[in-house]
Amino acid sequence: MGTANPSAGTTSFAPSAHWGDHSQPAHVVQFYGEDRFLLDELSRFIGTALGAGEAAVVIATKEHRDGLAQRLKAWGLDTAKAVAQGRYVQLDAADTLSKFMQDGLPDTGRFDEVVGELISRIESSVEGTPRRVAAFGEMVALLWAEGKPEAAIRLEQLWNNLAQSHSFALRCAYPMSGFCREEHGDLLLKICAEHSAVIPGESYTTLISQDERLRSVAHLQQKAQALETEITERRQVEEKLRRSQAELESLVERRTAALRQLTSRLLSLQDSERRRIARELHDSLGQYLVALKLNVDMLRKSPERGELWSQSEELTERCIAEVRTLSYLLHPPTMDAVGIASAARWYVEGFALRSGLKLTLDAPEDPVRLPDVIELALFRVLQEALTNVHRHSGATAADVLIRRSARQVILEVRDNGRGMEQEMLTRFRETGAGAGVGLMSMHERTREMGGTLEIESNSTGTSVRIAIPVPIDCAPDRGTNS
Repeated sequence: MGTANPSAGTTSFAPSAHWGDHSQPAHVVQFYGEDRFLLDELSRFIGTALGAGEAAVVIATKEHRDGLAQRLKAWGLDTAKAVAQGRYVQLDAADTLSKFMQDGLPDTGRFDEVVGELISRIESSVEGTPRRVAAFGEMVALLWAEGKPEAAIRLEQLWNNLAQSHSFALRCAYPMSGFCREEHGDLLLKICAEHSAVIPGESYTTLISQDERLRSVAHLQQKAQALETEITERRQVEEKLRRSQAELESLVERRTAALRQLTSRLLSLQDSERRRIARELHDSLGQYLVALKLNVDMLRKSPERGELWSQSEELTERCIAEVRTLSYLLHPPTMDAVGIASAARWYVEGFALRSGLKLTLDAPEDPVRLPDVIELALFRVLQEALTNVHRHSGATAADVLIRRSARQVILEVRDNGRGMEQEMLTRFRETGAGAGVGLMSMHERTREMGGTLEIESNSTGTSVRIAIPVPIDCAPDRGTNS
């Protein structure tokens, strides 16, 4: 051919791209950084074949097909004539690939039908013997770019299988920009293993002298060593960060446990203080008011101002009733005497009168008592739950259920209110935080007893359910409370 090679000024020490430089069949892979380098090499490969009267097939992207056409025209090749003779076929890589892909991998049968028949048809267009075909495909590069390295390697293997029954020289190409991660090294070696020759990127192939190539190899070795050292140091830093994170998490867990212990202690002190206040209200102020009532009774015997003394007696009785109610709310004496069921029944009845809610209680009349701490925890949770129903739910009614088995006691309060905000409920379930003081108090009391707190809520109401494990023998001797 009379037209000079457009890239004649470049000396390459990589395997030559010319048609006759590889034995048949040959399967060569080329790595490239810039399209110009790929197209220069490809134009020599395809141009040499067409110029020698052989056949060629190019399965590439439109951009590369157009770039190749410009270079072949610069070579002075009449590609239109080769196309008319059936010796030159150009196909779109993505379209061709779609014809034999199945479940993310190239299918052997479909590949043979699509590509095998194509090679056979092109072989028949070549006169003489042997009938050789130069083939270029970058379908593997598309698979690699899609993050399907296994599919790309499988397609390389299908090309190798096809070479057992057809005579063609195949060129594959991958952009080096796709091999930018550490794990790509092993995959690149697997790709190279499927080829009979490898053309490295232009940063190596364009070096002019042997000395430059050796210097380049030494530089690459230095970069590899530096990268390996950097990776090792990075892993050491990551390991140190993991250890620091573990230590921080351990510290947070310890401080959280300490905070929970403090919360539990505060709740215990709160209960003790309530018990003490209840006793003082009953034993001191209550007695003073009873004495006042006795004095009023004696004064009533006087005929003067009887109506005023009658009103005073009524007010005094109200004071006694209020003090008794306050005392019972702080610590119900019925619970010390007969247990949680009786205390819950008294509290539910009184709360219904004070709040206007329609309340029901389903509790067993079980003579076997629970430990003091469990009964007290159940009563406090009941108080908090009904207070939340009255203050926040907008409910008109609620049901209280107490059930006991051999292993646990269950308290459940269900209302017909508007429900809780789902965001707050989700945050409370995940972290135990983000809710009001009432829910936090119920959560901590239940957790302190080794139990569980479950909350279900929607637009038709809310259900609060706690389950606390109890000892097998929960009827210990119950001495006088101090």
